Amino acid sequence: MFLRQFEYLIALEQEGHFGRAAERCHVSQPSLSSALQQLEAELDVPIILRHQRYQGFTPEGERVVSWAKRLLADRKSMLEELAIMRR
Repeated sequence: MFLRQFEYLIALEQEGHFGRAAERCHVSQPSLSSALQQLEAELDVPIILRHQRYQGFTPEGERVVSWAKRLLADRKSMLEELAIMRR
């Protein structure tokens, strides 16, 4: 599990579209989709509703998005605090 996968997940939630989320993350759409499929496999639960295109998140996916946002916010806070401590 990588932080980048959580960044992709949040971009998908905000953009509502795989292609736009990939653009926002500066990766190809297949790369973003593959990374999110790997995340689902690692978590052993479907988190994205897919048919022909993105349909939203499963209930589990909604929770994962929430956790991902907290995780990335905590990471940002940690890096900011450490930067201040280094001064």
